[in-house]
Amino acid sequence: MALESPNPDTGSDVETIEVAAGVLRDDAGRVLVSRRLAGRHLAGMWEFPGGKIEAGEAPEAALQRELEEELGVMAGPSRPMVAVRHEYREKVVRLRLYEVHSFSGTPRGAEGQEVRWVEPSRLGALEMPAADRPLIRLLDLDGHYSISPSPGAFESADHFFDAWRASLEAGYKLLRLRPAAGERVEPDLIARIDALTREFGARWIASGELEQCFGWPADGIHLDTRQLMTLDKRPLPAHRLLIASCHDLEEIRIADSLCVDLVTLSPVMPTASHPDALPMGWANFERVVRRSPLPVMALGGMHPDDWGRARTSGAFGVAGISAFGWR
Repeated sequence: MALESPNPDTGSDVETIEVAAGVLRDDAGRVLVSRRLAGRHLAGMWEFPGGKIEAGEAPEAALQRELEEELGVMAGPSRPMVAVRHEYREKVVRLRLYEVHSFSGTPRGAEGQEVRWVEPSRLGALEMPAADRPLIRLLDLDGHYSISPSPGAFESADHFFDAWRASLEAGYKLLRLRPAAGERVEPDLIARIDALTREFGARWIASGELEQCFGWPADGIHLDTRQLMTLDKRPLPAHRLLIASCHDLEEIRIADSLCVDLVTLSPVMPTASHPDALPMGWANFERVVRRSPLPVMALGGMHPDDWGRARTSGAFGVAGISAFGWR
């Protein structure tokens, strides 16, 4: 298996086991999970199928090998989806999840394990390992996060609504409403963008003053760093998405303690909106992502086309404003 060297960022001298797992879907969109056999670590839990990456083995090759050994199927093309790191009491696991686009053969428990096709919305009811659970929310989530400018920056509410529509028409399925500090957004505008977002089959995330956000019918809330540092528990029920703005590994760990579902990490590259912020660059971004217990989206100087590079780094996707359908 592939092992990482101990890293001073974590304060741990435990080596990390690298694991490759796959998301296999049937024609109905259900996802395949398998149950860990008795006598193994986390026995009885359901997980995405896969296994350890051997020394010198490419992750994609490890995934193909594991799927053939465990399920008796031959995997076709796959692409990275996300990677997360989890510290169990017994070991540290870095799970690399891949979207498997096609496979041949009928999946079966080739090692005697139980396998099951499950609708993504029902995966949360299964007992799954801590490393797998954060990934459930991503299965039907867009890896491109379109963040709006302040509605008050537009000539009128109608102009903002038209810009929101344009972002949806550009194909974005995950949008964030980001008012300026202290800005109040009229209920009529909220109702209009909510109805339009549902019409497009997309989701929208609220941000700003929490008292205002709680009254909106958004799919979730995005916490800024100040809010992240002042909360002592998750402010939303589990069925709503919670995202947080982070700038380093320490803040990501705080987000993890609040059961945040997803974080943005910034700034990756120089950005006009924060010209004085020192960008971390892709190398440092990947270093933080390798240690992250939560799924990460790259923010700061990002373009939608950077999505592939972000996923190669282990991140789930990219986020931005001007390059993401907003003008």
